[in-house]
Amino acid sequence: MRRPVVPLLLGLALLTGCGSDPSAVAEPAHSQAPASPAAPFSGTPAPTIQGLEVETGELKRDHKDGPLDYGAVPPVGGTHNPRWLACDVYDEPVPDEVAVHSLEHGAVWFTHAPDLPDDQVERLEELAKQNREYVLVSPVERLAAPVVAVAWGVSLEVPDADDARLEAFLEQYAGGAQGGEPGAPCRGGGVSLREARGLVGGGTSA
Repeated sequence: MRRPVVPLLLGLALLTGCGSDPSAVAEPAHSQAPASPAAPFSGTPAPTIQGLEVETGELKRDHKDGPLDYGAVPPVGGTHNPRWLACDVYDEPVPDEVAVHSLEHGAVWFTHAPDLPDDQVERLEELAKQNREYVLVSPVERLAAPVVAVAWGVSLEVPDADDARLEAFLEQYAGGAQGGEPGAPCRGGGVSLREARGLVGGGTSA
């Protein structure tokens, strides 16, 4: 008498299933690593610029009217005014609240001490000409260095405007996606300094 084949095959299948890891069945073929909410970049790797400081905390992107307090001088991001400052060269302090919005649009902000020698300021103006759409230049009081370059989430302190790292910083970040709004304008559509002061009052809020 021939023994039935189907029950035997079914038993082998059950034994094979018991020996496997049940969690492996539910595991997807490709797992996606969670994005870090504190990352200041939008897919842009940090370049090898000596002395570059990267903000590791979360930078809020909320819009808020009126004066705002920032913990850094100059600020590298955070809640800002609904309007952005037109990228340009300014010989007076500008309100942080609108400048930060410009950073969100991909601007590089070259800040300098108010008493920086004229030839050094002219050097910053020359750098700004390399990308008029996405560069701000302005004096800022109480800087930690004679010149501090900032973009959204990053900053670089240098001893003078002839430092070669400034050009590397400009090439890396001007018009970049680090602010989360690639392609957004800065020079075009931005408010003037007079308009900005009317929105938040005074110069820098630091």
